[in-house]
Amino acid sequence: MKRLRMAITMLAMWLWVASPAQSVDGVGIRFLDNSPWQEVLTAAQQENKLIFIDCYTSWCGPCKALAKEVFTRPEVGAFFNDRFINVKYDMEKGDGKMLRERYRQHIIGFPTLLLVNAEGKVLQQLAGYQQPEALIGGIRKAAEGRDLFTLTREYGQGNREIGFIKEYIESLNRAFLRDSAAHVAHDFIIRMQPADLDKDSVWQTVGSYVTDVRSDAFAYLVDNANRYQHKLHRDRLAINRQVGYACERELRSCLNVRPKRGDDGTVLCADTIWMQRLIHYMEKVNVEGRDRYQSKLYIHKLLLKGLYDEAWQVLMLCCRMQLSGYYSTTVHDYVCYLMEVNKDKRALKAYLAQLEAMQGDKREYNYHTLETMARLCQRLGQQKRAEVLMREFKQIDEEKRKEIDSFLKREK
Repeated sequence: MKRLRMAITMLAMWLWVASPAQSVDGVGIRFLDNSPWQEVLTAAQQENKLIFIDCYTSWCGPCKALAKEVFTRPEVGAFFNDRFINVKYDMEKGDGKMLRERYRQHIIGFPTLLLVNAEGKVLQQLAGYQQPEALIGGIRKAAEGRDLFTLTREYGQGNREIGFIKEYIESLNRAFLRDSAAHVAHDFIIRMQPADLDKDSVWQTVGSYVTDVRSDAFAYLVDNANRYQHKLHRDRLAINRQVGYACERELRSCLNVRPKRGDDGTVLCADTIWMQRLIHYMEKVNVEGRDRYQSKLYIHKLLLKGLYDEAWQVLMLCCRMQLSGYYSTTVHDYVCYLMEVNKDKRALKAYLAQLEAMQGDKREYNYHTLETMARLCQRLGQQKRAEVLMREFKQIDEEKRKEIDSFLKREK
């Protein structure tokens, strides 16, 4: 009976493979659905074809969109049905569970699309929602011997030609290996001359990866932003966003005053010249919001000089003026720092009063402020109030943690 069942299954697969191509009937990919994997391999060996696998789950939104919007396209069916045995597996059922374990190093999320040979070796991996042309292009390259793993070997052997780097980065991104793509791009940027960014081939390949604010390439990009817009007709808005995001990320780190757990809060970044240069970068490309970093740098310099009262006054002025970036969390972070370095009780009372005012505005509510208020009350000798505030904080904190635990259990 077992041999008979396999023979029937193989006959069905043969009829499926030998049926008219999808390009004739005008529909998309014709998939085998959760078929026994060993039988799929056998069919691939007999037909001398590669296997295209759609690895999906029932709860995956992009998987459903891919199945509905891309796999059904006539041009996609015309490409896949003539060339491959196409099969889809729910990775949480049947042979799908086995394949998920077998190919776990290639399945980094869902959907994952694999091209496998008749021996079960993975030749190509793609991940996430793919546009029709990107899907066809990625699988075509693998079928022609330009798969991700071949490119990885070629990169390891030292190929740094710009055309190859572009091909490799595109392949990594299609596989959702974005960190690896960024690493390849940044390695290329370090080795090139900044002026190489003038070349269209280089710009189109690694231009968007020029985000290291300490690199010569970044300084070159800032200096040439106007020329890139007017002479080379490059997207100035995209360049501004790129420069602004990179500078803001670095400035947030440099201007951080929130003490780490166990830290006494006395260590601040002292390189104010570097921070001013970052703001200058933002000014050169006309990035919006740079004024708030200029004001925060001014406060930062006062803190470095130990002028805590002056720093607090400037902070409160910025809040009253409703400058962008001066939120309740910003004030709370400054208080967490100041209460560690300024022991003056008048100052501590001012910090407490400001936090109390923020507690009264539900739009500004942050329950972690309760813990900070409790610590301020302790230092002001208001022990009973400190205990009440700390109990309230712990109660809310416990409720929040239970909510998170419940959510994580549902996700599992």
